[in-house]
Amino acid sequence: MASGAVAVAGATVAWTATDSSLAAHAGLSARDGKGGNVAADAAGPKLMIPSTFADPGVLKVGATYYAYATNLPGKVVPVATAPSMRGPWKIRPTGVMPKPGAWAKPGLTWGPEVVRRPDGTFVLYYTASSKTRKTGCVGAAIAKSPLGPFRPVGSGPLVCDAPKAASQGKLRGEIIGAGSYVEGKARYLVYKVGYNAYSKPSFLLLQRLSADGLHRVGAPKVILKQTSEPYTTEAPFLVKHGSKYVLFYSAGFYGGDRYQTRFAVASKIGGPYAKGAQPLMTTQSLGHRVNGPGSASVLHDGSTWWIVFHGALNSEHPTQPAPAPRPKPLMRGLYVAELGWTGDRPTLR
Repeated sequence: MASGAVAVAGATVAWTATDSSLAAHAGLSARDGKGGNVAADAAGPKLMIPSTFADPGVLKVGATYYAYATNLPGKVVPVATAPSMRGPWKIRPTGVMPKPGAWAKPGLTWGPEVVRRPDGTFVLYYTASSKTRKTGCVGAAIAKSPLGPFRPVGSGPLVCDAPKAASQGKLRGEIIGAGSYVEGKARYLVYKVGYNAYSKPSFLLLQRLSADGLHRVGAPKVILKQTSEPYTTEAPFLVKHGSKYVLFYSAGFYGGDRYQTRFAVASKIGGPYAKGAQPLMTTQSLGHRVNGPGSASVLHDGSTWWIVFHGALNSEHPTQPAPAPRPKPLMRGLYVAELGWTGDRPTLR
């Protein structure tokens, strides 16, 4: 596979209850943690985890699938496992990283992705709120098992600065939403430099990494800039389909029904990337069966392409999408859909 991440799906979900709330960006609620079974026999996106499991990053190791999510109360990088794409999924009682790096604030960790290195060990990339910068930065951690425990690497974050090409004057950019891409012996990180708080355009960057995935090599490159997208661009995920590089990303406010999944295509990994004329997924295009489909990961499992993402759920009836444009409390569950292709353009099946 070209990508360092894989997508997962399941029909029956088991999980543990939660009873607290985190920061607004994590979108967690004291009413989350409800459970139930969800059928997965109809066409289109399926709700696989009808409880809080936001910003999914996924991985397959052997015959087991692992899905990692934004932190839950008492769980830094929660994880769910399943024996197949169709589940059943079980959220495990503990997270895979006991604590983030010393530079990070506890309880404010989101958007994880785990990749396997050639030596069989695993690297976790995560976003956390910096104690000193008071904004998001990207860190790395390593483990011998996909279940951890992951130990943070270094005394500081892997990425916490914005290059000149992704700057907005003297404003401090937020570094979040890292995703991994592997092609042969080359390893990369894609991430966001955002200026949401200042109503300024955001950027998606590509950074070459060392062979062990723990150090930056050279300067990052801007591969996409927010233009007509609503509010912001974030959550980049890069794959290769045929001879083309396809960059999936989210746009809009993460806590509203305008949150959506888009894509851009390039002939070279460094671009230029041509944006798709229309989003891949919006609340409207999915017939309001999903509220705010975003923060997607993609997998080709050898026979089928899959896309995994989150959407806001009805907190009173979590097997249903949230009915409000800006749901409160915000509970984002995990969805899955098959992904098809029309030439270089991804489509939902």
